[in-house]
Amino acid sequence: MTAFDQRPDAPEAFGYKTFWFAIRTADSAAVVDALDFGPATPANWASGIAATYGEDDPQMPEPWVFVSPPVDGWILVTGARLPYPVAIDEHPEIGRKFDTVFARLMARFADVQFFGSYRVADLVTWARARGGQPERIFCYADCGVLTNFGEQTAEEAQLRFLDLSGLSPEEASDKIFSIAEERGLDEERLIASGVSPRDALARVEETGRDPFPDESDAVDLAARWSLDPTQLSAQDHPVGVGLAVRLPQDLAA
Repeated sequence: MTAFDQRPDAPEAFGYKTFWFAIRTADSAAVVDALDFGPATPANWASGIAATYGEDDPQMPEPWVFVSPPVDGWILVTGARLPYPVAIDEHPEIGRKFDTVFARLMARFADVQFFGSYRVADLVTWARARGGQPERIFCYADCGVLTNFGEQTAEEAQLRFLDLSGLSPEEASDKIFSIAEERGLDEERLIASGVSPRDALARVEETGRDPFPDESDAVDLAARWSLDPTQLSAQDHPVGVGLAVRLPQDLAA
């Protein structure tokens, strides 16, 4: 049985090898109610975050999710086993689980965002719904793009993410791998012409960023849409206590 420390503490940083929602509200209890996962127990940042990472074994029934106290007008919901968006035939059940959780939150809150990464599979994802409607949903793994819904947002463009607007997951994958191949060939040609490997790479990077999404992309975008959770420990925020709740097995990734 997991024991939680209920003494208020300062926000704990997280953001890699996990998934999280950022929800525009200051009411943690309302978020727990919207999630409809079951009863919650008070937990401070340190014990709540630790529980979400400590039980990410797929064989572990009902892993923990931590619902934070408010931070600058946002509630963060994090858990290593939260489902992520999938719109292709591979693991469609995970996509259906994500749709269920996303729908519950977007029906109650005006701005709902989702981010995450899992470096073992090179998985990176983000999504946003405003006014009860999804605007952008993206997920990529080493096998290619798993979902690509909506137009590229202004913040993605500012970060120089590859514009995949209007493309199916298959078309988006083809575009990513095609550009990566072109960059590789350009680098090889420069090296063959006598340019050092280091300078060749630098010249290729000047023409545009690496087309493959990575875990830092989700964090960078979160910083522009809402909050960068990797910086929470370094910032000055009030102490508080959140809520820990079990993620039902039928909704876990």
